[in-house]
Amino acid sequence: MKNDFRASMTERSVGRVLRRWRDTLGLSLAEASAKARFSSAKLSMIENAVQPLDPLDIMVLGHVYGVPNDAWKREVRRAEPVSDMRTTPGTRTNNVTLNAAEDVDDVYLEATTLRMFGADIIPRCLQTPEYRLAARKMGRPTYVADDAIRRTEAHERWIERFCAPQNQRVVEVLLTEDAVRQVPGDPDTANATLVQLIQLSELERFTVQVLTRERCLDSRLATSFIHIVFPHRQHNDVVYAEDSKNCQYIEDPLVCQLVLQSFKELQRAALDPIQSVGLMAEIASSLTYDSADQATAGES
Repeated sequence: MKNDFRASMTERSVGRVLRRWRDTLGLSLAEASAKARFSSAKLSMIENAVQPLDPLDIMVLGHVYGVPNDAWKREVRRAEPVSDMRTTPGTRTNNVTLNAAEDVDDVYLEATTLRMFGADIIPRCLQTPEYRLAARKMGRPTYVADDAIRRTEAHERWIERFCAPQNQRVVEVLLTEDAVRQVPGDPDTANATLVQLIQLSELERFTVQVLTRERCLDSRLATSFIHIVFPHRQHNDVVYAEDSKNCQYIEDPLVCQLVLQSFKELQRAALDPIQSVGLMAEIASSLTYDSADQATAGES
């Protein structure tokens, strides 16, 4: 294995699929590697995408785990183009065989640092299930309906992990005022989403800032994104970007660095965390202001 190997997001996605096959059978690394006649170290490196994927290894694991032929062949087809591109000088690997919107829920579970920018929508991994459904009805790029349960479970799993006492993840959230005020769905959905953000902001490693309309000087800020940092040194930073028409991974290291610089500049222009939480609390309370109370106040 080359020390300078850097897995693409597609290869990492394939590795996660192979791990899910093993987990479904309840096999340990040692048990599975013995059946496949691999070392435990090799199987771990395959699943964690720290060495190039070999289509033969995928086929062997497919047979060991008893998955249908079309399932392991699909993963081979996903892995092969990336491997071919890597061996062709001057050809960039990318996510041509990867649906970023379907993959990203698993990706942010692996991250050590998430820097989220919401241009006009709450970032994906902070969306409550009701918010996500409302956003989907508005035509946002999202998931097919039959994945709704799995996506809800992914959201709950991520929130649970982040709130765990041993959690070491860092999350920095930056939202435009429009993203905070124009929450899709009914008032209850909007209120629940904002309350969740406020509660998370009480955790030590979670910060939220709001970029007000007055301070949002760049009218081109139309794309929401998540800058993602991973714990393994062979996994480069990546940016997941989403607008109303498309979602994609950006894997180019230079572009990711420029995105990070832009994020930090926007943070400096935003309200500080205390002011930001105050604004969100004010908006959330207005969404639950009872109409009967309003009528009473008008009569007085």
